[in-house]
This record gives sequence, structure tokens and C-alpha cells, in this order.
Amino acid sequence: MLKIIEGAVIMGALMLYLAPAMIADAREREDAFAVTMVNILLGWTVIGWFAALVWARHPVSDRRMKHFARRAQRAVARVTIDAIVARAERRAGSIPVLNPRVVPVVTRIAANRRYQQRG
Repeated sequence: MLKIIEGAVIMGALMLYLAPAMIADAREREDAFAVTMVNILLGWTVIGWFAALVWARHPVSDRRMKHFARRAQRAVARVTIDAIVARAERRAGSIPVLNPRVVPVVTRIAANRRYQQRG
């Protein structure tokens, strides 16, 4: 009976010690591994444990979210432009005369694509 109580106390202490790492993982933070390493390596100091806990509980900054959203928008725009250009090229090969209103748009898209590939 004493061994069961000792085991429960050790498991409880371990869970309390690793609470910041579990919180960071539960909140699906990108830097959960870094929080875990700080918790494991510096958690034995009270300051290190509280630092890891605050870090795990701190919300992800809006600046990161805006940067991620901007990158996602650019990626979607690139895929969309590539699809439009590919479709225009397929149609240009099958249709002998292009609609005059479409030609400037296709030219701008192709020029923008070439500019992005160089830079």
C-alpha cells in the first residue's frame, strides 16, 4: 500500500513539474518544444519553472498571426495566378484568335510571374 502512495506522489510531482510543457502542447504552440526544454533544463529552479509556465500560457502574438495570414494569402494568390496562366496558355493553343480584352490581362500575369521568379 505504501508503494502505491509513493508512486502516486511521484507521478503527481512529475505532472506538476511538467505542467508548463503539457500546457504548451495542449495549446498547440509552435514553440512547445522550446518551452519543454526550458521546463526540463531550468524547471528545477523556481524561476525557470515559472518562466516556462508564463511562456506556455502567453498567447501567440497578433504580429505572428498577421504574418502567417499574409503568407497564406500570397501562397493562395500564387496558386491562383499560376492556374489562370496555365488555363490561358491551354486556351491560347486551341483557339486561333484570343479575345482582345483578355490579352492584356494574360500579358500582365505572365510578366508578374517572370518578375517573381527572378526576385
